[in-house]
Amino acid sequence: MIEAIWQPEIQQAAFRQLVKAFSRPGQIVNLPMCNCDVALAVLAALVDGESSLADPHKQLDRMDWLRLQLKAFNPELAAFVVCQGNKPVDFEPNIGTLESPEQGATLVLRVDALAGGEKLYRLTGPGIKTVQDIAPQGLNATWFNHRVSWNNAFPLGVDMVLTSKHSVLSLPRTTHIKELS
Repeated sequence: MIEAIWQPEIQQAAFRQLVKAFSRPGQIVNLPMCNCDVALAVLAALVDGESSLADPHKQLDRMDWLRLQLKAFNPELAAFVVCQGNKPVDFEPNIGTLESPEQGATLVLRVDALAGGEKLYRLTGPGIKTVQDIAPQGLNATWFNHRVSWNNAFPLGVDMVLTSKHSVLSLPRTTHIKELS
């Protein structure tokens, strides 16, 4: 029997939830249909055989790679990069070019939880009515520090998806993040 994550209806439902997350930056969106690895569910919903994926922290096993039908790329060149959020940044992702800003990477970061963390961040930007506060647990501060430089030449930049046990939180490159504590 195929695991739920690899069934088309689960991937389609996950994709719809991801669209919801990207349209409402900073809001926690559940993936209730998936009792599985949410970071892997995000990748299964977003990538196809033409996508490029990097896994610098060795988050995926051999079977995941086979099911995704992808070859491994360097993080500097990949369209998607899956990482352990509690580790410091150790690469420079693709931020796109002025001719093709859409080629900027999407970083999928695994964190312990999307709320209840020690540091509080305030989000502003498109899709946020006034402000949205987040406090992810298990996210190394270097990710947001580097994100500032990666996204300082809009429309170039990276998008981020934070994943926890059953939920996602999206941070498009248009979202501004300010540390409050």
